[in-house]
Amino acid sequence: MKPLQIAVEYERGLHHAHDFTVANVAPQFLTHPSNLNEEGKTKYFHQEGTLHQTEFNSLQPTSSLDELCLEFLKAEELSDQICAELGVLNIPISETGAGSAELNPAVMHRVHGYQTIFGKEAVQKLIRISGIHLHIDQYLERLADQFNALTALRPTIALTSASAISPEGRNSMNCHRYNIIADPVEGVFVIPKCGDIPGWTEDRSYIASMEELEKRDKMRHSRWAAEFASPYNRRNNKDLPLDYTLKSFLENFPIEKTGYPDIRFRPDVKDLGPGTFELRINDSAPLDVVLAQAGLVLGYMNQIILGDTPLTIAEDHSKKDYLFDKKGVILPNKYILDHYSDLAMKYGLKNPQVREYLSALTEFAQGGLPAEQQHYLKPYFEMLDSGQNLASQLLRHLGHKIIYSPQDGALANRFIWEKHRQGIQSLQEKTGYQRGLPSCVE
Repeated sequence: MKPLQIAVEYERGLHHAHDFTVANVAPQFLTHPSNLNEEGKTKYFHQEGTLHQTEFNSLQPTSSLDELCLEFLKAEELSDQICAELGVLNIPISETGAGSAELNPAVMHRVHGYQTIFGKEAVQKLIRISGIHLHIDQYLERLADQFNALTALRPTIALTSASAISPEGRNSMNCHRYNIIADPVEGVFVIPKCGDIPGWTEDRSYIASMEELEKRDKMRHSRWAAEFASPYNRRNNKDLPLDYTLKSFLENFPIEKTGYPDIRFRPDVKDLGPGTFELRINDSAPLDVVLAQAGLVLGYMNQIILGDTPLTIAEDHSKKDYLFDKKGVILPNKYILDHYSDLAMKYGLKNPQVREYLSALTEFAQGGLPAEQQHYLKPYFEMLDSGQNLASQLLRHLGHKIIYSPQDGALANRFIWEKHRQGIQSLQEKTGYQRGLPSCVE
């Protein structure tokens, strides 16, 4: 059986090096000659929703974490070189209230759709968060099992969370980013009930078949298109150009890029064979944590798919809530998974149920990696042992407050930057990577 491959999208934010506040200089960063190909297009780092964000996409899908790590270390060196010229730092964190990012005019073709359906306030919340998206190639014989197995990874938000402080400076969640995108009441992707038309929120549950998933995706797309076409919604968006029609919306919102489910089914991504599943749940985080999450996803999928491990979902009153074993995987039922996910979002690894679940999952994933690559999971085992993720460490560093000032937000950015640098140093030592070679990224 062909080894499974993984690829990563890594969003980050540019900050002034002297005070760790938001720097809206992404256009200058992205158009630096070192980041452009022969056609003048961005080669390594790409635009995102604001003038503060950048995104590095791993260049080649790989089944080797060593190869993925090397690629990211090369990209990190290039980023540091460009940042040094601009006087900024490329920090893996959502906004913390230390300055405010400006909307990127180049993405208005998507913003018009979001603003018309969900409103300006929702868009302002959405653009302030950064995350990582992991693509794993599809295994056609077990697509529904793959989707369900990935769905059960939702509580891993507790392993990557760095967003203990919201963009407004609030401290009410261990992972504000997931709350912003996924809360069924206050999240940005909620369509309220209107008359006889029922409300809508994202369906994040397991599936019985791929036909069910395809139906779900089509229903989402149809509902969004109907909301965009609503005369009331279009009239209410004062910034919507007259020539941005329903046809424009459909051109910019294909089914596979509409909505914000935990997992997108991406048959359009052909770099990884027949297509990918795209996991979209996790915070942006220091590089060693990003690679730990890539290792967890890859090892976990290897155990299930390459190991031909049977997979079931626990019944409502099962004696075992879950089991991760080579002989068989039992995923928690929908209600248990939702419960763990809620605990992970609110309390991170401080909750013993979350920590126990993620420990079992991480140990299982470790067995799906080559022995020489299992060290990439070390940051996770350390967090699980201590019960402290990055978000909890950050709050302990700053001291607990209900509201944090912009100055506190800047200190939070600095804290995550220092963790990021420590992670890079550790990865360079483990891989023997040396900076200063002729080509940073190949």
